[in-house]
Amino acid sequence: MMGGGDPIDDLLKSARYARMIDSRTWDMVRKAFPDSIFDQWSDSLSRIASAIDDPQAGIQFARGSAAVARAHGTDLALATVPMAVGIAKTADMGAAAIFLTALTKAAGLFKDHSAFRTWLRTIEEGANLAPHSLPAIVQASLLGRVNIIAFRAWMLNGIREAGSDPVKCAAYFAQVDSATLKAFERDPDDVAFSDVEASLKAFVMALWRIRPVIRTANVRPGGKVMRRASFDGAFIRLPEIYSGYRGAEAAAHYHAVLAHVGAHLAYGQAKFPVGSLKPVQMALVGLIEDARVEALAAADYPGLARLWGRFHRVEASPALTAELLMLRLSRTLIDPSFIDGDPWITKARIMFREAREQWNDPSISRRIGGLLGNDIGQMRIQFNAKSYVVEPSYRDDNLGLWDWGEPPPEQAETAETILEAVRVSEKEDKDKGEQRDRQDDSTPANRATRVTEVPEDAGIPIARHAEWDHISSILRHDWTTIVEFKPRPAPAAAIDDILERYADVEQRIERLVRAAKISRPVRMRRQPQGDRLDLDASIRAMIDYRSGVTPDACIYETKEMHARDLSVLLLLDISESTRDRVRDTTTTVIALERAATALLAQAMADLGDPFAIHAFCSNGREEVRYYRVKDFAESSPQALKARLAGLRGMLSTRLGAALRQAGAEIERQVTHRKLVLVITDGEPSDIDVADRKYLVEDARKAVHELAHKGIDVFCVGLDSGGESYLPRIFGLRNHLMINRIEALPEKLPMLYFRLTI
Repeated sequence: MMGGGDPIDDLLKSARYARMIDSRTWDMVRKAFPDSIFDQWSDSLSRIASAIDDPQAGIQFARGSAAVARAHGTDLALATVPMAVGIAKTADMGAAAIFLTALTKAAGLFKDHSAFRTWLRTIEEGANLAPHSLPAIVQASLLGRVNIIAFRAWMLNGIREAGSDPVKCAAYFAQVDSATLKAFERDPDDVAFSDVEASLKAFVMALWRIRPVIRTANVRPGGKVMRRASFDGAFIRLPEIYSGYRGAEAAAHYHAVLAHVGAHLAYGQAKFPVGSLKPVQMALVGLIEDARVEALAAADYPGLARLWGRFHRVEASPALTAELLMLRLSRTLIDPSFIDGDPWITKARIMFREAREQWNDPSISRRIGGLLGNDIGQMRIQFNAKSYVVEPSYRDDNLGLWDWGEPPPEQAETAETILEAVRVSEKEDKDKGEQRDRQDDSTPANRATRVTEVPEDAGIPIARHAEWDHISSILRHDWTTIVEFKPRPAPAAAIDDILERYADVEQRIERLVRAAKISRPVRMRRQPQGDRLDLDASIRAMIDYRSGVTPDACIYETKEMHARDLSVLLLLDISESTRDRVRDTTTTVIALERAATALLAQAMADLGDPFAIHAFCSNGREEVRYYRVKDFAESSPQALKARLAGLRGMLSTRLGAALRQAGAEIERQVTHRKLVLVITDGEPSDIDVADRKYLVEDARKAVHELAHKGIDVFCVGLDSGGESYLPRIFGLRNHLMINRIEALPEKLPMLYFRLTI
């Protein structure tokens, strides 16, 4: 790089660049930069020559600047020069040369001046954030296939996903597929799950009387694309967009999807053991089970048959492939008016209809599906399990029907994630099976009642919150989902032991909290001393003085706190990292956190302050788990102790989302001061975030949002020896660090001093 070098060398190099430009390119430059503007262009060429030691860069600049000048004006053309020089400094000369080469293409792609300006800003932004990836960004094949806003979103997403890892960045920017296009740009007529989420959840609740956890699948370039819904227990995962459906048809399709999954939950029973079934048999068992639950649902709710029937569009044909036969069979079983003369389909239809009296028994699906699968094998019809996709598209992938025993074989990535995430123990499955055996399955109402109870290890979505993207400076609305889980209790004796062991510490904390009068200040008038004069008392004293009466010396006023008017919400981080040891001790972070919470709770309970204790961890943005250990209105100490003792460290730390939910909870309190007291071990993180700063900046943004609402946020950091991000999130004065429980009374005065000023 030669910027700032010898002026004579730069001049010679500029002349050499100029000599290499062919006459045709010179003609284009002369026409694009007439008169005095050409002098500015010549100076720009000199700058390029001094910054980039490659004569080809001069040629590409001449061609590119001429193309930009013709399409977008000379000002924008000359504005590319400082960008190229800057790229040469932040990245390297090769990246700058690639940028100059891309100018000609970009000038033609972006007809609108503002779009071209946005492209320039996007490239400059990429050069600053990920200089090692700039060549891949500039040359990305996505350019021109989506609008510039979508292109920028794609670029920033890649930088955030891959962080500073050049290998990951290169892999991200090199892979552009249809899933990527769908993820970052939608047709105006496309209907995504997020567009109809509220109505769909109400629909499922009204129809099946269940509140499932519904999440959409993340789309990652180069990864597997989820094409069908999947469920396991009360968890349902959906594609964000179903290709091929637009407008009202797309909304109806989503209703068909959830109505079908709800039918499985309402009319299904225990999972089928895979055993020795072949893939084709498993596919047919799933198909018959789909038909069975739909037949039962349509008998109770006839409108569902019309809803599902509109998506069965296959016609009878002589084609003989396993997939097409299954699709025709699906329509035959749901549509009595559809006649298909194929002997195998006719046999299947007769077997299914003859079992009508046994439709309440799922075992018929296994029996009929197994027999039909044997027939497919004997007919020598090939079945490709890897490429097979359940049809019609409103049906789920059927993975939720199977008891795999060990982790399932290679299947759709998103479905496998769900199976692993919500898998319950064999004991729980056995208990649930015994409960099902005791239930009366004779009526639809009883069947619906069976699925109204959410399992203990399942949660209920209660809120959606925004999240701050510090790279693009965008607040992503409704980006995270708060899912409420019930805390699992444990013997309360563990908390009693803590309170007994640290009785002296608890007493010191109580005295400290009691001494801090946090309330609305009351004006005290006619005081012998104070920080200002009491105007009325001063006038009275002057009147007395002039009347010859000894005036009262109490002519001051002050403000004092006489009562307590504070609500506190303790927000506990129970992520996996809290299992680590506190530095220089043998105590785990979660144990120290539990002890600190128990002592604070006991002190606040003795004083009568309204307080709540909530805990959180996260499993991606769609599952920020929220636990109510104690709510403001609860007063049972034993229940509090049992829930607190049962907390265990797991998953990740999406602190910003938890803070927003805690703010929404405490905002309803009517006290003068409101405090969210966070107890954590440090850095926010989550499985779907690679950028270490992303969640830190989001948590910082959440703290500022609560401050604007008049809610104080303070943090007690439990020192696990890692890098602390707490000052960045909460501010230098709004956090304290401890590594032993005895230090809590020594540190808390800092918190209460902040609340009383």
